[in-house]
Amino acid sequence: MKYAKILLALLLALALVAALAVPAFADEAEDGCNPTFWQQLWANIQFYWSYIKWILGFGPNPIDIILYKPVIYLYPEQPTEIGVTLQTRDAHLIESIPDYGNGWRVLAQPDGTLTNPADGAQYPYLFWEAVLEKPWARVKEGFIVARDDLAGFLNEKLLYLGLNDAEAGEFIAFWLPRLAANEYTLVHFSGAYYDERIPLEITPAPDSLLRVFMVARAAKANERVAPQSLVPFARSGFAAIEWGGMILG
Repeated sequence: MKYAKILLALLLALALVAALAVPAFADEAEDGCNPTFWQQLWANIQFYWSYIKWILGFGPNPIDIILYKPVIYLYPEQPTEIGVTLQTRDAHLIESIPDYGNGWRVLAQPDGTLTNPADGAQYPYLFWEAVLEKPWARVKEGFIVARDDLAGFLNEKLLYLGLNDAEAGEFIAFWLPRLAANEYTLVHFSGAYYDERIPLEITPAPDSLLRVFMVARAAKANERVAPQSLVPFARSGFAAIEWGGMILG
């Protein structure tokens, strides 16, 4: 017991040093404000303490978070060879279809059909998944949704954001069973922060680009969060559409 206490004290000391020296994340990143020194320090201490608990075996890994099934649809106005590159600075890919390699290069048709020149295989979209290696910013706004309301809520918000019926249907088919495990779920749609964390480069550049990335976690019935303001998207010309998401612990 004596040695366990000494080890814990040392780990706490290291956590404090790391919290002072290494930013864990920008706590105010979603609304564009920079945290004060003390806000950043407290956020870092919380993160590193959760990491210590994971090491000691009585807490989840705070950074073992998977970005699930982001898929990218490409709708050029005429058949076009398109290059797509993800800048995963603090995440690493664990799955991609077709194989990502150093980036995707596909022949895209106006109806969204993608052909991989390497083997002639066709796909409806580009698929990828990754493990996040640094924590996500704290979600401070969104929607608390009851289990029975999830399907209708997602359909309404996804169509409002700019997905079409087929894309929204695929999103809901993938995510509804996962979110329905919770009696209540906090749902947030990340925008600029997701772009900052996982930049996407498409060549030639699309005329319109929509990235719908949902961040969700279990919530309580009486939990309150600031409602999130969503901005609708209008497709024009060569449109590129992406959807995906993650579940926070």
